[in-house]
Amino acid sequence: MSFDFKMEKILSLKTKEKEAVESEYGESVRMFESLAQTLYDLLRKKEEVEQHSDEQFRSRMVINELQQTQRFLLSLTQKINAVQSQVQKAREIMNITQQELVEKTIEVKKYEKLKEKQLADYQRLMTGIENQQNDEFSILRYINQ
Repeated sequence: MSFDFKMEKILSLKTKEKEAVESEYGESVRMFESLAQTLYDLLRKKEEVEQHSDEQFRSRMVINELQQTQRFLLSLTQKINAVQSQVQKAREIMNITQQELVEKTIEVKKYEKLKEKQLADYQRLMTGIENQQNDEFSILRYINQ
């Protein structure tokens, strides 16, 4: 008689769900990191353009160049705002999937603990039966001597 965990299919299903959420979480982390890197690059570029603009202003460059730089800065600021909102959404998605992953992990752990407990109970039962059989054999041997 071997151990048969009655909820093995449920444990398997919960494990697959957890793996799917892990994959989803990994993808959300990659998306967040990608957007955050894009935002960082835009902010760095904006800072460089602002420094260049300040240098142009100090050196009294042509107004057209200053206007062109200011338009470019405005465009960069708009891109930055758009990417910031995307980063925030990606962060929210990442946090939601992380919470979902934690919940799935807890569910799987519950079933694994239940399986371990039932296996330990089964092993105790089998040990008890084995000990009882050994006692009976010992008694029969003693009687037959």
